[in-house]
Amino acid sequence: MPGVQEYPRALKRAVRDVQVRLSDEGGHRPYALATADFEPLPVADGGPLVFTGDVPDGALPPAFAAAYGDGVLGQLRAWSFNGRPPFALRVRLREAAWREGSSSADGFAWAGRRAAHEFSRRFHRRAPARPLLTGTPPPPAARAVRGVHVRLVTTSACGVFAVATADFEPLPEGSGLAYDFVCEVPEGESGELLERELADAYEQGVLDALCGDDATPLPRTGFRIRLTAARTHLIDSNPATFARAGRMAAAEALRCLREDGTPPPVLPVPTRTRPGTTPPQSRTPSGGPRGRGGRRRRS
Repeated sequence: MPGVQEYPRALKRAVRDVQVRLSDEGGHRPYALATADFEPLPVADGGPLVFTGDVPDGALPPAFAAAYGDGVLGQLRAWSFNGRPPFALRVRLREAAWREGSSSADGFAWAGRRAAHEFSRRFHRRAPARPLLTGTPPPPAARAVRGVHVRLVTTSACGVFAVATADFEPLPEGSGLAYDFVCEVPEGESGELLERELADAYEQGVLDALCGDDATPLPRTGFRIRLTAARTHLIDSNPATFARAGRMAAAEALRCLREDGTPPPVLPVPTRTRPGTTPPQSRTPSGGPRGRGGRRRRS
């Protein structure tokens, strides 16, 4: 497997139809829809990373196209090693859609960063394109599955932390969507907001589980997923853990449909001392402090 010492790497073939969609259906996200091709460039051709916007100005504001380019190239450069980006390629923005009052330059920059991640997934896993808009959408879910709660928390060394609750609803008839993800939790990069990177990872985990494997481009069941609550930890939360939480949530929703069941109730988080109970006693015997091996310390 090539290492980072070989950066930048030339693609053997183009990775086309890398599509990203941010849904504004009732959540906090700006709307953005973009399709791009990642085309190989010679390593010595002036610069290893180039962005080209082929969408006419009348179809997409130039500021949005420029923000998409900044986002996708910025993410690719973030994976650089010793100042060398991982690939020599041209990102060609082919198609895009926006909505007045909902879309923003920040949203298209976010879409660009997501496009870089989707390109990386397809390149490293040799996966086909996942169309988000399709003429043959998957059959919608028979009913909604609400309150799918996942709690991944360990407090030992190298702990993990991901707590999320989502509703899985049938896709509206005639939407043409392969799936829809709505984040009702405010997102951002600081404070009490859910980090976008974690929300994106949760969404990716859900989509991976609904598709079943990388060779399957479309989910087998059409869902609109609404992330209604989430909790994170400053140190122990990471994209891999939230992606796992997304996969577990999707698997639970599919189980509920298959067995005509409901998700288990959300249990309260256990605490060391509950109201009305006696706090745990000290482990030190009454005979005085002891050292390792139970030996009494000398005074």
